[in-house]
Amino acid sequence: MIEVEIKVKIDDKDKVVEQLKNLGFKFIKKKFQEDIYFNGIDRDFRETDEALRIRNEDGNFFVTYKGPKIDKISKTREEIEVKIENKEKMRQIFKKLGFKEVPPIRKIREIYKKGDIEASIDDVEGLGLFLELEKSISDINEKDRILEELMDILKSLNISKDNIIRKSYLELRGLQ
Repeated sequence: MIEVEIKVKIDDKDKVVEQLKNLGFKFIKKKFQEDIYFNGIDRDFRETDEALRIRNEDGNFFVTYKGPKIDKISKTREEIEVKIENKEKMRQIFKKLGFKEVPPIRKIREIYKKGDIEASIDDVEGLGLFLELEKSISDINEKDRILEELMDILKSLNISKDNIIRKSYLELRGLQ
């Protein structure tokens, strides 16, 4: 699966929520997420632009691998995710294999949807408020069209494409 994603920092959450609703986005849910990232054994993920994490999402746990970003504009990348039963045992396995743990990223995420496009407003501990727009695709040939669609939404929110942030929350915290 390929995740086409753009992210921007926002100042006024209420204004963005109102604008999303005016565009037809519907509130889905609010959830807590804690991401525990690991750095590689045979390579430095900071250099290869990859990510490996265990996510706690309101008591549900997932292991996610993210490949390098595909373009120079967005955060579009391959993503492979699997649900797991026990976060601590998976964490122990990664550590025993030599993966190096990085301090966790914690956030409260509000999710809004319009069709198959998801808008997330993240309140990230230590970083502030962000808006992420994303859509998952299986065919890389769809990427440019979807990216254009996400850019149009950003424009409708009166947010300049110059405000797009390609760094992960981990990179923004200087932890990777």
